[in-house]
Amino acid sequence: MKMKLRSPLFNILIAVLAITLFSGCEDVIQVDVVNKSPKIVVDAFVNNQSDTQIIRLTRSIGYFDSTGKEPAIANAQVAIVDQTTSIPKLFVFKYAYNGKYQFVPNKLTGDTFSIEHDYALLVVVDKDTLVSFSKLNPTTVIDSLHLVDVVGNGPPINTTGKYVELYANDRVGQGDFYWIKTFRNDTFSNSINQLNISADMGNTSNGQDGKLFIYPVRYNQVNDFLRSYKTGETVRLEIHSINAVVFAWFNLVINENRNGGLFATPPANIFSNIISFNPNKKVSVGGCFCMSAVCSASVTIP
Repeated sequence: MKMKLRSPLFNILIAVLAITLFSGCEDVIQVDVVNKSPKIVVDAFVNNQSDTQIIRLTRSIGYFDSTGKEPAIANAQVAIVDQTTSIPKLFVFKYAYNGKYQFVPNKLTGDTFSIEHDYALLVVVDKDTLVSFSKLNPTTVIDSLHLVDVVGNGPPINTTGKYVELYANDRVGQGDFYWIKTFRNDTFSNSINQLNISADMGNTSNGQDGKLFIYPVRYNQVNDFLRSYKTGETVRLEIHSINAVVFAWFNLVINENRNGGLFATPPANIFSNIISFNPNKKVSVGGCFCMSAVCSASVTIP
């Protein structure tokens, strides 16, 4: 009987002693990650619209550094070459600011990018010459944008109000790839969670093609369900054509961003479709080059 009375107290003392011993042995390890070899990072998404086209060049930063602090590259030469014309046509991008190189299309002089043409990107930074290739594929057309009234009663839709549904068909014929962008009052919704890409109509498992984009593509990914659209706001959707390589690149970006939790894998660098032309290259390259055709439609919330 005495042993039974002492047992709970004895167990508590043992537990307290164990916690004290283990906490006393805990060491804090500081991991010092050094970015010894910064990459040249090329952000070169160019389209066939009349807006100013921008290519941005920066150098990579350390894994634990804050984004937005990437050093800009201001001393480069940047151009795109149309390889489809009988005489290759050169489009020169001039430096503006913060690593951004700009080109202003001009239809009157024929300085525009054309659908079905093949283009080459040329970037010279110090002793490194970078090249990449992309065809400007056609995009689809937007039939209409529908407003949907929704009562928010919990995840995923938390806010009552109006949302937008895209009505557009995939182009007939398999092998089309799209990047669908959402703009609220001309502000691009650039959250990684809203990165909306589609292979054909979005479900090719049964060879589906040429029909309305599937529901997640035309509705879920074009809306921010934490914030409904308000009266007077303008919503614009753009469908950019991309190619299979860029579609795969985007998927790796999405997967790496979601790589966390108990079964996370070690972070890995994402491939680039930009290569160094130099046989003895000086630095590594990151980023992507893509030429796109664009269709768009907008609606103002009543």
